[in-house]
Amino acid sequence: MSEIVQLIGTYEIDGQKDVHLIELGIEKNHQNIDVGQITQAQEGIDKMNWQTPWDEKFLNFDGTMIIGDWMDTPKDTSNFTRLAFFLHFLNFEKPLLTQFGEIDLIKPVILPDRLRSIITYEKPN
Repeated sequence: MSEIVQLIGTYEIDGQKDVHLIELGIEKNHQNIDVGQITQAQEGIDKMNWQTPWDEKFLNFDGTMIIGDWMDTPKDTSNFTRLAFFLHFLNFEKPLLTQFGEIDLIKPVILPDRLRSIITYEKPN
């Protein structure tokens, strides 16, 4: 269990059963976070092929506005990062793995309006 990363929420995506939105609060500046290290172990699959975040968004402190993404990182220099991303094929019995430790997942709930109004799921090509 990580003391640096807190799971804010796990959310269902309308019309999608194999993808969820994950929202994390991380007690680090975004420049010190390797989003590519966020994953979940998958038995029988090479670690290089484990799922990683898709279409990550950096959010403001209260999670109501996008302040950056994977191409345009935030200008914010605070030591708190609110990150939302999609992850495919989650196993809710296994933790997320991060560079800061493991994060236990919770059962998904309906996507809150504050996120529904700013984040849209687009399938990977």
